Amino acid sequence: MIRNFLTCKSETYQNSHDGIGEIELQKVFRRDDFQGGWDFALRVIMPPNSSMGIHEHGQDEEMYIILKGEGLMTIEGQEQRVGVGDMVLNKPGGTHGLLNDSDSEIELLIIQASVKTDL
Repeated sequence: MIRNFLTCKSETYQNSHDGIGEIELQKVFRRDDFQGGWDFALRVIMPPNSSMGIHEHGQDEEMYIILKGEGLMTIEGQEQRVGVGDMVLNKPGGTHGLLNDSDSEIELLIIQASVKTDL
């Protein structure tokens, strides 16, 4: 199955995870598309002065892949600058959020998988 993340239908989300502003989200692949533990693959566009608020995950892992722009990532209460090429692993039960405090938009892919409990 091939899908182009540049041409998938876009949805606007307000205050994602109690963040600020609007973000654009494209659901490239969803849970029903996979046979394994994958939950989704998303493309997200974050304009300047927007954020995905700090939130906690349950039994899943999430990877943020920064394609364009830079911002301030908070992981487990620690802030760190992220930019093009950075891949951020958000672990099960962990907290994280992303703030676009720059003058340019951030473009990223987010891929999430459920943790296997039957190993």
